[in-house]
Amino acid sequence: MAGIDVGEDFLDVAIFSPAGANLNLARIDLGKIGCPFDRPLSSRANQDAISSLRAILTGAVPALRGAIVLVDSPRWPSDLDWSEATHGSCWAGRRQLSLRNAHQPRIVARRTSVRGREIDTALRDLAFTISQFSPDLPLAPLSMFPTPPMRYFGAHLNIPSCKPHLRLLGQAVFGSVLNRDYGPPSGGIFTRFMIAGFATYLALQPIASAVYEGYPDLQFKLWSRGQQLFSKSSKYGRRAALASRTSVLSELAHRLGVDRLTPIPRMDAADAAILALSNAAAQKRGARLIIENPGEGSFLVALDQPEARHLWQSLRPILNDPPVDQQYVFLQQ
Repeated sequence: MAGIDVGEDFLDVAIFSPAGANLNLARIDLGKIGCPFDRPLSSRANQDAISSLRAILTGAVPALRGAIVLVDSPRWPSDLDWSEATHGSCWAGRRQLSLRNAHQPRIVARRTSVRGREIDTALRDLAFTISQFSPDLPLAPLSMFPTPPMRYFGAHLNIPSCKPHLRLLGQAVFGSVLNRDYGPPSGGIFTRFMIAGFATYLALQPIASAVYEGYPDLQFKLWSRGQQLFSKSSKYGRRAALASRTSVLSELAHRLGVDRLTPIPRMDAADAAILALSNAAAQKRGARLIIENPGEGSFLVALDQPEARHLWQSLRPILNDPPVDQQYVFLQQ
């Protein structure tokens, strides 16, 4: 089980091995993706960027091969169709691309206009439902940054001041579609990290057992079990926020048989760790809820035993069969 927190400059990776009952952390410097970014676009250049990221990931964390991986980033811009990006062969997390075509996504607009992602709407509904039978969990309100459309990423990738590694990854992901004018950048820079996220999915898809989107903040809230979680921007500061999250991780690690939790050096590492540990814990004594949407990809929510039991009881009237391997799958058409 692995979790990846995505940033503009770094990927923080956490991987949990049930056999060894240990959690390992790694930090990937995206600046090491070293192909020249200012040469003309070509399929070889694009291939090198995704292949380089894949090589760096597997070199630092070999156990990513065959792992179930949760990534803290959307899979694709909000107005593009992920099912078309992979030639219709891979929009669900459990299906794989070949190494040959994993770096050649098609850029196709969604056929229907949507206000926000449908996966995000489903997550808010889920958080509300769970809060009804687990009022002690701090689920509301569920805050999520909207995923921008293609024009946002195109504008940021085309400006001269774009970071070299982001431009390289963006060229690998979007190719010649970037050769048009998207106008000046707008909407702030925080969600610019998603460019690295898009590339991470493409790098992982051929080698991982399954790749899903995940949300660390939601997982911390679901597994806090009465422990107070301090906000990263609270008056107590990031140190208190990290300490409160480390406490949740320590309890989870204990439940999974980990004798001594690896020191958690930063918030990004904590976010990666909660994705890996909560997924492993849900498989052992809870349930994993997977929300799948053809145009947006697949999202995994790891639930503890009480929430899994209540959710099953509430869904039982509309389901013909119990969950398979403690896993529910909801398909959004």
